[in-house]
Amino acid sequence: MVIPLLRLAARALARGGGGCLRLARAGLYRPRCRICSCDLVQAREAILCTDCRGRIVPARGNACRVCGAFIPAGLDACGSCLLQAPPFLRHRSFAAYEGTLRQAIILYKYGEIEPLKHLLAQLCLETVRAGLAGPFDAVVPVPADRGRRHGFQPVRALGAVLARRLGIACWPRVLRKIRRTQPQVGLTRAQRLANLDGAFALAAGSRIAGKRILLIDDVTTTGTTLHRCAAVLKKGGARVTALTLAQSRL
Repeated sequence: MVIPLLRLAARALARGGGGCLRLARAGLYRPRCRICSCDLVQAREAILCTDCRGRIVPARGNACRVCGAFIPAGLDACGSCLLQAPPFLRHRSFAAYEGTLRQAIILYKYGEIEPLKHLLAQLCLETVRAGLAGPFDAVVPVPADRGRRHGFQPVRALGAVLARRLGIACWPRVLRKIRRTQPQVGLTRAQRLANLDGAFALAAGSRIAGKRILLIDDVTTTGTTLHRCAAVLKKGGARVTALTLAQSRL
């Protein structure tokens, strides 16, 4: 019995993806959830198991009606939006940057597990349908650092899938990051603003005046990046709505 199974394994590996599936069915190899490591045994499971997928749920609690920041119950808007309206009309996130959603974003962004873009784009689509008034003319992803332009660009890939599901264009080259910046993690608000000062610009020849743009990013903390990008688009004459997968609880 052992020898036929080994022969089956060798043939399956030689045939690539389809062979691996047959190998899994034979019980010799089982793909595992990339978060909890349990076996993926259901037909529609891929990368994440059904239980982990079920733990990714929309945000609960009160949020600013403009920027979407988590605020205490009973308030309508956050202090920042009351003092000065942001350059976008509205921003919403699917949920807080924590738990299983945080793990999935890290797998996608830093583990470069590109197939996760389909699941994450579905979360974005649900967010649009639940809390962002359309229609939109195009999705514009927040651009990556110049050093990553020719590698995997998670936000651009996510934006392309979302645009197809919304039936609109994706304009990944309208916004440009014209200088490299240090990571925003750990910086104060003042440092974040200084770090991104002059970092973004419209691509030459971009015609966005009057366009309804859905600006998309993966995660927002203080909203500095969204504000900077939205301000550039607004200066070009666009009406900007912002969307992120997750936001930090400050």
